[in-house]
Amino acid sequence: MLVALKAIESEVASLIGEGGLPTLEGLAAAGWDRERLSLLLAREAELDRAIELWAQIELKVICCLDEEYPARLRERLRTAAPPVLFVVGSGELLARGGLAIVGSRNTDEAALKFTAELASLCAEQDVTVISGGARGVDQTAMLATLEANGSALGILADSLAREAVSEKYAVHLDRGHVTLASSCSPEAPFSVGNAMSRNKLIYALSDAALVVSAEAQTGGTWHGAVENLKQKWTPLIVRRDDSTPRGNDLLIRRGGIAFDPEELNSKLDIRAWFAARPDAGGLSLF
Repeated sequence: MLVALKAIESEVASLIGEGGLPTLEGLAAAGWDRERLSLLLAREAELDRAIELWAQIELKVICCLDEEYPARLRERLRTAAPPVLFVVGSGELLARGGLAIVGSRNTDEAALKFTAELASLCAEQDVTVISGGARGVDQTAMLATLEANGSALGILADSLAREAVSEKYAVHLDRGHVTLASSCSPEAPFSVGNAMSRNKLIYALSDAALVVSAEAQTGGTWHGAVENLKQKWTPLIVRRDDSTPRGNDLLIRRGGIAFDPEELNSKLDIRAWFAARPDAGGLSLF
């Protein structure tokens, strides 16, 4: 529809209200179902409520035709890039890149400790942490870097409107240190499909990704990492020591780059580590 609106020199806002009839007729002439569009636009009360809520949380709607839309999504995902992003916070973090830190919701204390230490190190070295905001590794990574005065980009699979007013993010949003984004409706509940779609965005927006823990051949972390290895969106680093789950070892066998947690003890220079690794692209990342 966005392309069709552009073709008739209109935008989404022109459909709302009594003045929307000419735009509606223009879309109908372009082949869109007039009756279905009319029914959708008739849900005015629901739309007004949503717009009021979005205004309160300063939510922006960025479509794929906007200049603010992340170029990485267009370039890496191509036709799979979402047509619309719902964003709360600074749009700058959407285009900045960073290190994606991902892992299972249910994991052990060693994994969470490693996650917090790595995220804090990212804050010290001005590397943005990108994650999914879910309980466990994702949320630990985001909160740890924010508590260390770093920056975080959270790509959510559900409940953006609720998370945008939660206590854990409020002060950081005010400071411009965190951005929350989703390709789903801001009030959408959790679904497996939305979570899988969210994983693509995390990898596509990052300079590199590090898997803290993954269940073997099951779960969102596993499937997201495998898809990234297949599509080669970004280098995949995988934590490996005697305590890591079997899924981590399998990801390394598939092409993931092993990372020894002991390296954090030597105050790792994140940029230098990636620049020195030809299997991580040998590039100047972040």
